[in-house]
Amino acid sequence: MALLVIAIIWIAISAFLVLYLGHTPKGRAWAKLLWHHRKVRWALLAFAVFLASIVAAYALYPHDVAESGQDSRLVFRDYSRTMVTNLGSEKAIVIDSVCDLKSPLPELAYGLPALLKIYSEEVKRPTTPRLVRLDDTLWISFDGYKQFKNRGIRIVKKVRQRLGARYLVKIDSRGENHRLELVYRGTPWSIEQLCGLPVMEASIRENVDPALLMAVIRHTTNFNLGSEGLSQVYTVASELAAALSQEKTVEDAVAQMYPRERGSLHEEWRNNPLKQSWIEEVLKDVPYYKANGLVKD
Repeated sequence: MALLVIAIIWIAISAFLVLYLGHTPKGRAWAKLLWHHRKVRWALLAFAVFLASIVAAYALYPHDVAESGQDSRLVFRDYSRTMVTNLGSEKAIVIDSVCDLKSPLPELAYGLPALLKIYSEEVKRPTTPRLVRLDDTLWISFDGYKQFKNRGIRIVKKVRQRLGARYLVKIDSRGENHRLELVYRGTPWSIEQLCGLPVMEASIRENVDPALLMAVIRHTTNFNLGSEGLSQVYTVASELAAALSQEKTVEDAVAQMYPRERGSLHEEWRNNPLKQSWIEEVLKDVPYYKANGLVKD
């Protein structure tokens, strides 16, 4: 974008100079004199080609690809918002009237179920937590306790252990109101990381191994969700569940997920080196995803 702006400015300057020099006899004489110098002529032509190439490159550049990362982030913000409102519908939390859910940070929203679980584990008679803020900061209020010090210390410790050092967490107590504050200080999660929770949900819904589902999604979509958004995750999960129920082995089931554009769907995978290699790569990724938490409880 910066190069395009510079190119437009120079095009405007060049157009002005051409009009100015062509407007007067003296200007036309200078232009004619300069044009007859070969070095000047070649320099002007090279400069014009340079500006034209910048404009052409920007016009032909696939902007959808450049903006796909941000678009995908918006998809996961929508997903985070839905997840939080569902927790409210299930009475797991109370969403305060001042809580604005227009731009929930997924890295924080994804940690909310873990926070609620830790709270219920540490407090014998827990009240319903109240969500006060969720954007680039998460605030949850635990109300109705006169003393919260020891429980608060244990909750903070467990949250740090569960979520890691990239999260800053503290509890601010005022009377009977105890507010847990959570901030994410790490780098933004990749689309692959953000797919983890939807994949877990889809795997539970379709009763498939979440690590296997994640590996299949990686090798069929490369986490490019496109216009389908997260519905693509649930589509792949449904297709994988159907394949697993129909085929005798996991390899045979995974073979049914082979990208259609790469070859015949019904060709025996053992006779196709490319398909065989693809299946092996999918299955190699399964232990990696299991080691990173994609396992059923």
